[in-house]
Amino acid sequence: MAQIDAELTFRPFDEKDFERLAELVGRTWLADFPSRAQMAAGRVELAHYLAQSTWSLVAERGDALMGAVLLAERGGEPVPGAWAALEERLATGAEKDPELSEAIRTEMSGVEEEAALEAEYAATGAPGTAAAVKLLIVSPDAKGLGIGGRLFSAALEHLREVGATGYHLLTDDACDVSFYEHKGLTRAMRRRSRAYWPGADPTTDDFHVYVYEQEL
Repeated sequence: MAQIDAELTFRPFDEKDFERLAELVGRTWLADFPSRAQMAAGRVELAHYLAQSTWSLVAERGDALMGAVLLAERGGEPVPGAWAALEERLATGAEKDPELSEAIRTEMSGVEEEAALEAEYAATGAPGTAAAVKLLIVSPDAKGLGIGGRLFSAALEHLREVGATGYHLLTDDACDVSFYEHKGLTRAMRRRSRAYWPGADPTTDDFHVYVYEQEL
């Protein structure tokens, strides 16, 4: 592990990381789609999260991006970059390509549903509404190396340093929530999904989205 640690670099996200991180997002969450569709949806989703983010950290080993975490803090300064405009431009540019637009629709329908649940949670005024983990992702090539835990711990350390009362995150049945429960988060909200998911019928299949929270 010492050798792995020596090779790893942890630093804030930079605009030059966008393509590599978008590729990781698409490859991780849209594995059933062709690579070009994965990339298109990954770019749109990443731009969407960056537009909301105020703090970032990536893990890098050589030229490989091994993972990343993005936070959105209430009242925080946004990560530099015209990300909302990029999201709109990328989504509009893919509309005439059925393969790309289908991948984007699939991924963003879930993102939009989670955003609606998050808005309900925000209205509660709970301590966890002070900040959100918008993205926590680890490369399949880095599984078992503890990178996800280190990224997550660094994010919590930052939130404690700035005096946040708590934080929350959105997840769903496709994710293993045991990681978050092990970190001390508890389920705050649960909704049956009505979004479109590959191979699932939202009118009949039992698929849920969740808010998990932790007070600091």
